[in-house]
Amino acid sequence: MKDFKGKTAVVTGAASGIGRAVSLALADRGAKLVLADVAADTLETARAEVEARGAEAIGVVTDVTEKASVEALADAAWDRFGAVHLVHNNAGVLIRAPMLDADDKDWEWILAVNLWGVIHGVHAFVPRMLEAGDEGHIVNTASEAGHFAGDLYGVYNTSKFAVVGLTESLARELRNTKIGVSMLCPGQVDTGIFTNTNRPASYKRPGDDVPVERRVADNAQMPEDVAAKVIAAVEAGELYIFSHMDEARTLIEKRHERLARALNP
Repeated sequence: MKDFKGKTAVVTGAASGIGRAVSLALADRGAKLVLADVAADTLETARAEVEARGAEAIGVVTDVTEKASVEALADAAWDRFGAVHLVHNNAGVLIRAPMLDADDKDWEWILAVNLWGVIHGVHAFVPRMLEAGDEGHIVNTASEAGHFAGDLYGVYNTSKFAVVGLTESLARELRNTKIGVSMLCPGQVDTGIFTNTNRPASYKRPGDDVPVERRVADNAQMPEDVAAKVIAAVEAGELYIFSHMDEARTLIEKRHERLARALNP
């Protein structure tokens, strides 16, 4: 997908962080934007920012954990613009704590947003895009954490490993169509994911939530830098998008060395 001008893009988790930055980058390239987020106030701010760049845009309050909500998002996109060419399933949440300290509500919340949010996005948009027959692209936000395990990220790792498998499978299934597939695998980016307070009541733990320590690594990147890599990868038709190439290379190679040793005892 080389040209975004006049194309319609849908971005979830668009009110902040990477989703907001990708939306602004697409606006600068002439795309029409459908912005989705569970946070109504910040979503409206993001929509106004996109329109200030000269792009047509609508904001649709969306809970990606709910199939009906994502289907309503798809309906709103087609009702307003008549087509969808790019979907970025980007909404994500995180807890950082030992797996044994996580209760069922923690697991349900992380998997509902990070995994089921992507599943709902694929099911709501891809069949309609295939039927339309236009060139298109799907971007799913996974993580470096979908390729190797990290201390205190077990619940998050589980969700992101699943997104990696889902996206690689989707790419195979769509390889002979006009729809390309990419997965974004960022390292640490300076977003609000460590301090997300939008956990719905249905996913609240009894008592206090697991505390999440705010961590900003020395090599944390800005959302705008990651957005530029997303745009470049979509244009090039690349499956994998890593924000922190050297870091990811080192950690993934270590994991595969362990796998190789197990295959060659």
